[in-house]
Parts: sequence; C-alpha cells; structure tokens
Amino acid sequence: MKKLMMSAILLTSFNASAIDFDVNVTTCGVAGTQNDLGTLCGQLKQEIKDLVGEDLPDADIGEYGTGMANANGFAYKGLGSDYSNNFDYFVIRAAAGGAVDGDMDDAENADGVGIGASATIGINLDLLPVDKIGPVDLGKMDLFISMFSYDIDNDIDDNTNASGEISSFSVMARYQIVDGKEFIAGNMLEWGGIFLHTGFQRSSWDATIKATFDDETAEISGAQATFSDSQAKLTLETTTTTIPIEVSTYLRAGYIFTFFGGAGFDLVSGTSEVDIDLGGDISGTSGFDAELTAGDSASGDADATNFRGFFGAQFNIPFVSVYAQMNKGLGNDLVGVNAGVKILW
Repeated sequence: MKKLMMSAILLTSFNASAIDFDVNVTTCGVAGTQNDLGTLCGQLKQEIKDLVGEDLPDADIGEYGTGMANANGFAYKGLGSDYSNNFDYFVIRAAAGGAVDGDMDDAENADGVGIGASATIGINLDLLPVDKIGPVDLGKMDLFISMFSYDIDNDIDDNTNASGEISSFSVMARYQIVDGKEFIAGNMLEWGGIFLHTGFQRSSWDATIKATFDDETAEISGAQATFSDSQAKLTLETTTTTIPIEVSTYLRAGYIFTFFGGAGFDLVSGTSEVDIDLGGDISGTSGFDAELTAGDSASGDADATNFRGFFGAQFNIPFVSVYAQMNKGLGNDLVGVNAGVKILW
C-alpha cells in the first residue's frame, strides 16, 4: 500500500486527502467483537486502520483542487512566446516545463503541481506583403502557435500503472514597443529593446493511477490479517485557460550569452477534479475476514488573476539556441521552470 501511495505522490507531487475509510469486519474468528477495543478482534481491526492511516495523507483534499488548477496553467508560462531573440524570419522551438503551487524543494507537500510541453513555430509578420496595418508596423510583430499532445501509459512497477493525456494549444503575439540598441557590433553587446506579449493558452492534464497491493500484514498479540485482492485508483483532471499580458527585455553579451526577464499579468479560468478510491479484502488468523473501503473527491477553481515575474538565460550558437527560464508568482506561492531548444533565422 505504501508503494501505491508514494507512487501517486511522486507522479502528481501533491498530498491527496485525509480520506474517510472504513474497515468492516465480517468474521472475527479471534475473540471479541470488532467495536470492542478490549478484545483481540477490536484490537486487530484498529491495527488495520492504523496501518492504512499511516499511508494516507493527512490533509484535506479540497485545498488541492485550486492548487492543481493554478499550477497547471503556470507550467506553460514561457512556452507560448519568445523573450530572448529578435528573429528576422522564423523560430522553431521544443520546450518543456513544470510548476508548483508551494515550495519547490518540498513538492510532496505543495498545494498542486503542473507539467507542460510545447512545440512552437513563430514567424515575423514582415513576411506579409504589407508593411503596416494602421499604426502597427508588421516588421516589429511576431506570431507564435504552440501545441502538444502526449498519451501516458506507463507501468511504474509490477503492480502500478499510470495512464492519461497531457495536451496544450496556444496562440501568442509579440510586438516590439521600444527599439533595441547594439553597443558592440556582431552581437557582442546588444540590448534587445522592450516587447509586449499577449494571446491565449489552454492546457489540460488527465491522469489515472491504478495499483494493486497484496501481502501487507497487520499483526497484534499473535493475531494477523493480510490484504488481498486490493486495488487503489487516483484520478486527476485539470484544465486551464489563460490570457497573458507580458512585458519583456533581453541583453545579449559576448555573442553566445543572452539574459532576459520581464513581468506578466494573467487572466485565468481553470478547474481541477481529484478522485481517490481504495478497496480490498483482508483475511487472517482463525478465519478473520474484513473489507476495506475508502474514497474521496474534490474540485477547485484556479485563481482568476495572477501577477508574476520571470528571468532566464540562453546559450547561442549560429541558428541554434538553448535556454532556461524561471517564473515566480507575485503575492502567491507559484513557482515554475521551463527549458528548451530553438532553431531560428
């Protein structure tokens, strides 16, 4: 059982709930009754409950619905636009990221976690046959389209399987509102200017973890009870849509290094649902027989707005760049990171 619970925590990086569970003794076998702690039957039942309780998280599942929805959207910050290049024609990028609503060094106790990935293509609109639309200079505008979909079906071990799907889609636009300046020719020292970014991002993460756990044994005063035909299932569904508004800048130094940063505001709409079910048969000394049933569920909505800052660094060689970025929520506990590789011209 502990292997199941730890697998679920490690995969989703959140504590689930103080789950209500019941142990119903159908046959005592040993002396006494199940509700009398002064008898061996009652003591064995309590030992089973203690064993199960040790493996179940002790927090309320309700508080994690909002955290999961928040972290899911935050995991994609930095994956929809570009903050460290001013390209002439196009950029193609593959990137992945993650976010935690809580302490990133203690993810198991965080309110929620999100994971994300995207494949992005961006083009400079100077490729169009017109130079301007009203006051908008198309040579200063870039359009980005990102998408990703991946089916999960993974055996964590012989008794535990994880399945589900991660998907995302976004359209972002970037406009250079302040021109950059080259201080030393050849990209040896260049300030990129100031950029305004906006668009929309939608992401979802569905996961189901199923596990069987047998041969776990409770024992007291020589009486034993062993779990058999037992299974647990954790189901997570979270979907988040955000409209980000961002301002960014970058500095390129020594040709191969770029440092960038900025700030953003997000309008957010998101929901998350978490379900946990646990059940099994227990048999033991002198015909002792019992059933274990447990389950809980909760849902939550993402916070409607979010302010954040971000910064990162990039390593450049001709036509290819590798970058890493960190995002930090302002006034909340959201933290995210992402990294990727780009081909640009």
